[in-house]
Amino acid sequence: MADSFDYDVVVIGAGPGGEGAAMKSVKSSRQVAVIDDKPKVGGNCTHRATIPSKALRHAIQVLADTGAFREANFQDLLRRVESVVSEQVDLRQGFYQRNHIDVIHGRARFLDPHTIEVDLNSGGVERYTAAGFIIATGARPYHPPDVDFSHPRIVDSDTVLGLEQSPRSITIYGAGVIGCEYASIFRGLRIKVNLV
Repeated sequence: MADSFDYDVVVIGAGPGGEGAAMKSVKSSRQVAVIDDKPKVGGNCTHRATIPSKALRHAIQVLADTGAFREANFQDLLRRVESVVSEQVDLRQGFYQRNHIDVIHGRARFLDPHTIEVDLNSGGVERYTAAGFIIATGARPYHPPDVDFSHPRIVDSDTVLGLEQSPRSITIYGAGVIGCEYASIFRGLRIKVNLV
């Protein structure tokens, strides 16, 4: 590492892309930091998308296979999902700790090609310098402008698992991989599904 920088590499984003970039960099003998604006590592993949949906799908399948479906409710399933997510966060946090990667929780912005300023989640502002940066901030669900996502009965793939109770029916807009997966999950919960 050049003496003039705090790090060789700073990765912005702690999802799968950021985690992979950080691990590859540290294995190449680089001093690395990861900055993420979420309070826990893992990104949307761990907290809102891949891991929760797979955990929910698996929990539904286990209930169906064991015949315990009638005893379970939607909140029980979501508690199981939260447990799996928590395990994944601990696992990922362990990756960073074992590899001596600093994890900084806050929102970064560039001041120049080698300097960022971070509004820390805990309060305050810090500056960090690096020889290079990797931006891996992930993606967000598409929100068509004519759909009011502030309506309490309209959710997207990032917020669908925040439902407080199981709906009687659901219309899923988008028949891509994520839409079809949630259609399958809700159908497994014996909920009427309309897939558009």
